[in-house]
Amino acid sequence: MEGRNDLKSLRRLRFNGEILILNRGTSLIEFSDTIARKYRRIILLTDLDTKGCDLERRMNQYLTGIGVDIDVYLWNFLRKNVPIKTIEELPSEYERQYEKGLQA
Repeated sequence: MEGRNDLKSLRRLRFNGEILILNRGTSLIEFSDTIARKYRRIILLTDLDTKGCDLERRMNQYLTGIGVDIDVYLWNFLRKNVPIKTIEELPSEYERQYEKGLQA
């Protein structure tokens, strides 16, 4: 995750488990090294805009290179199928789609 609002959005959608936030004053390499020391497999979910795509690519390359198995299935699914650019938008889009389904 890139920020606190992303964390709130995922909790609002009832994502459980540990969610790590990138923007906490450490470099990308330090953050990745911390992940590698603690986890062998992670789900990587960044924003879907240009900055988020670049961040996903850099983190994926670095973490894979130091032995962390990266799951980007959810990220790829959202990028291809959901009209949002940030994780913060996900709860609103989910609610919009849910309401749309109820009205059909």
